Amino acid sequence: MKTQLSDLAINGGPKTKTTPYGKGQRYEGNERKYLDEALASNTLFYGFGKWVKRACEMMVNYTGMPYVVSCSSGSAAIHLGMIAAGIGPGDEVILTPNTDTGSVIGIIEEGAVPVFCDCDWTLQPTAATVAAKITPLTRAVLVIHLAGHPAPVDEIVALCKPRGIAVVEDCAQSWGTKLNGKQVGSFGTAGCFSTNDFKHISTGDGGFVALNDPEIYRRVSNYSDKHYDRLFGGSRGKAHFGMNYRMSELQGAVAVAQLEKVDTITARHNAVGERLRSKLQGLPGARVLAPIPGGYATCWWSVLWVDEPAVTATRDQLVSALIAEGVGVYGYGQYDLINSPMFQTRLVRPWLTDGRQHYPFVQPDGRSYTYSLESTPVHKRMLATGIGISIGGYYTEQDVDETAAAIWKVFSAYAK
Repeated sequence: MKTQLSDLAINGGPKTKTTPYGKGQRYEGNERKYLDEALASNTLFYGFGKWVKRACEMMVNYTGMPYVVSCSSGSAAIHLGMIAAGIGPGDEVILTPNTDTGSVIGIIEEGAVPVFCDCDWTLQPTAATVAAKITPLTRAVLVIHLAGHPAPVDEIVALCKPRGIAVVEDCAQSWGTKLNGKQVGSFGTAGCFSTNDFKHISTGDGGFVALNDPEIYRRVSNYSDKHYDRLFGGSRGKAHFGMNYRMSELQGAVAVAQLEKVDTITARHNAVGERLRSKLQGLPGARVLAPIPGGYATCWWSVLWVDEPAVTATRDQLVSALIAEGVGVYGYGQYDLINSPMFQTRLVRPWLTDGRQHYPFVQPDGRSYTYSLESTPVHKRMLATGIGISIGGYYTEQDVDETAAAIWKVFSAYAK
């Protein structure tokens, strides 16, 4: 039976979800014990301590990649991924625009140019959308596995490898995410992970880069440590430029404790996301995000794509009605770099007073890059029609079922 508009909470009807979403304590394992041990060791510097090294060893086992470098943030990890890829001034790096600025900081810092390819309705790039943006200047592709869902990175690697184009994976939101049974972050030149507070596991801030080449490993490790060559005997110490992206022993201690339970955490996110997805099958007026074939999603969040001709309300009206029902949703439009101020003004360094303000968007050879949603039509439609759905690892089955019931109630009322 079709829900009446008068039944909606936004119009005075009863709310569907009246109880708070489940919450929990994410640092309830060995975090405090390991922090106490780190403090008792009388050094918090990774070079003298054991915790960062132990976390890297655990990441080697976790990713299946033979080498791992720790760092201070997920943004730093992606910058180090660009160092692994060997990008430099004037190079082009292809990526999707539905991401955070952390994905482009390292590209811009190296003087390379972000080039946005379109997304598929899976949120992810495809080999075809990447291929459409390849030029003779393309040096790398940054594949962003968004929302705990895998991109078809195997196909993108197959496209890029014969062309000498490196593939770097941004796995910030995709701990435990797999493609054909293989952990994302283990397909390309580098896999970049974040332990920011808004990720599946957290050290407050921090990151890791997984690598499969010993010489690139040395390059990336040294770059992250002001090029001291600390882990390799010191023969190349201070020989090249590097940043200070070091992880402290405090972060390392928490990382070890979090990695001890990462599989349990991500399995729970998969269970919550899959239950929600199953409950929303056949929803009138929208379809829910689904993994690509062979994909195992750890569901950091989800999204509904509104079929605008099939409903009598706008996306924003639907969001307002859903919020009134007590569920955690939002307009997907926040996931966009193209319309962000930096990419529209191309003002990178406003403290300068000449054309260098716009570098690398304006290159010394005269190339000038501008950004418009017209170049990414699917992404543009996604911004207009997407409804993000929050997913928490502590959500109960009741939370999921009430969320789904609220979504059905609202879409049934507005369906044509």
